[in-house]
Amino acid sequence: MKYILDASAIISGFVDNGYTVPEVIQEIRDYSSEFTMESLIASGKLQIEEPSEEAVSEVECAVGKTKDTLSATDVKVVALALDLDGCVVSGDYGIQNVCEVLDVPYESAGVKGIEEIFRWEFVCVGCGRKFGHALTECPFCGNRVIRRRSIQRKSQMTGCRKREKASGE
Repeated sequence: MKYILDASAIISGFVDNGYTVPEVIQEIRDYSSEFTMESLIASGKLQIEEPSEEAVSEVECAVGKTKDTLSATDVKVVALALDLDGCVVSGDYGIQNVCEVLDVPYESAGVKGIEEIFRWEFVCVGCGRKFGHALTECPFCGNRVIRRRSIQRKSQMTGCRKREKASGE
């Protein structure tokens, strides 16, 4: 199995052969994690690669459906897993949620993993109107808009994979 690591996987001490994207390297700041990461790179156990643009687009599509807030680095980590047919190792629930939608295997790093797929919706606390994107203030009544989760069926989140997995995998 090819493991694709985000920063939380390296910080939590996941030590196995793996891959990551260059931006994850920039996120590691504490001495202990930096030492672990540099040791993995020097020993050849951690390889740094860039994902394809096609995979990045697929992940961005899934993020658009779930309304998760993923950084550009997070998107690239999941995209690299798509390219390498690998398993993402992350403690980030948003990453796990998007992996679930895209049928990308994942392992939780340092925290309990997700149990359901969430789609985020944005709702005005005053008038109750729902919006498809984040707002700080309702344009109709002026009250604040909050983000809340709604549980979704996986079938409601399909349509982002351009390269469907071959049957029998």
